[in-house]
Amino acid sequence: MPRPRSDTRARIIHSARTLLRRQGYHGTGLTQVIEHSGAPRGSVYFLFPGGKEQIAVAAVDDWAEELDALLHKTRDMSPSARAWITTLAGHFSADLRSSDFTEGLPVTTVTLDSVPASPALTVACRSAYERWLTTLASGLQTYAVPAAQARTLATLLLAALEGAAVLCRAYRSTEPLDSVSARLLELLPAPVTAGSP
Repeated sequence: MPRPRSDTRARIIHSARTLLRRQGYHGTGLTQVIEHSGAPRGSVYFLFPGGKEQIAVAAVDDWAEELDALLHKTRDMSPSARAWITTLAGHFSADLRSSDFTEGLPVTTVTLDSVPASPALTVACRSAYERWLTTLASGLQTYAVPAAQARTLATLLLAALEGAAVLCRAYRSTEPLDSVSARLLELLPAPVTAGSP
């Protein structure tokens, strides 16, 4: 019995996510995505008539939603901004280690490899970052970070964590992320407990 269309689409996107994180946009071929996913070639062309670029956009959108959900989930379970950032850094470290440092953070490789050459991917990557920055900024405000500072601090957090993850891949160690996250915690104003006045 053939798999449901939604399952085939999900498998294609999942394979694209994996390969793009490892190899970047230009290093990943459409044939490789098809082979990795095990999806029939005809289904790939039917579901993604725009080819590799359309698949990559779908992968970025999928990443954006998943990481945004993680930001919300970890925020809800963290009693302070420091606990929130520590949890996020720990998640990224575990993710890097589980792939043996072959997979970077979502969207990083695609952004470095294809923006601004691809207008569609430029929009997708920018939208992903904007979504995460908005969630980080609003989350920081619940920890009594002033609204005027929240967006700037959110930008610093995202840029520092993502940059540290790139260094982790180069050094094949989570030490850069550990060092950067420790310094970031020192920059958070006190008190930063959720609901503080």
